[in-house]
Amino acid sequence: MKKESIKNLILTYGFILGLVSIGISVIKYLLGDYLERSTFESILGFIILIVFIYIPINIYKKSNEGYLSLSESFKIGLGVGLISALISILYIYIFANFIEPEFVNNILEIEIEKMKSSSTPAENIKQAYNMMKNYMLPMMFGGIIFVNLFFGFIFSLIIGFILKKDKTVFQN
Repeated sequence: MKKESIKNLILTYGFILGLVSIGISVIKYLLGDYLERSTFESILGFIILIVFIYIPINIYKKSNEGYLSLSESFKIGLGVGLISALISILYIYIFANFIEPEFVNNILEIEIEKMKSSSTPAENIKQAYNMMKNYMLPMMFGGIIFVNLFFGFIFSLIIGFILKKDKTVFQN
């Protein structure tokens, strides 16, 4: 079996994971439920992320004569997470600026209502609104990258420990 390139695995599975994430977002938008995130959706997202990190790590191990180091597992998991995050960010940018221009305002309204119901003082709500209005999308983009890299790290660590098999040199 030909040894798979880590770079090709990262690009392929990161791209596919990004498209799956976009597909879920499009379905939610078409169903009119794009502003809410359910527990089920969060769990499904983690399962999908685990699968799309596991598959390329396992492919790499099989193509590498059954050997896999923890660093190779990390590279693949973090790479897949990063590529997926960048594709998701591109989609959200297009969505928020061209498809649903009121996206940020709708999220702000939801957050302001949560603050009002938690008895936050009006002055604090106004300050929070002004700050969030200018930084909502950059905060979302940063959050997407952070979450994908963090869980990419955690999942690739776990998968790497399970699948790890280093090449060793036996000496007498």
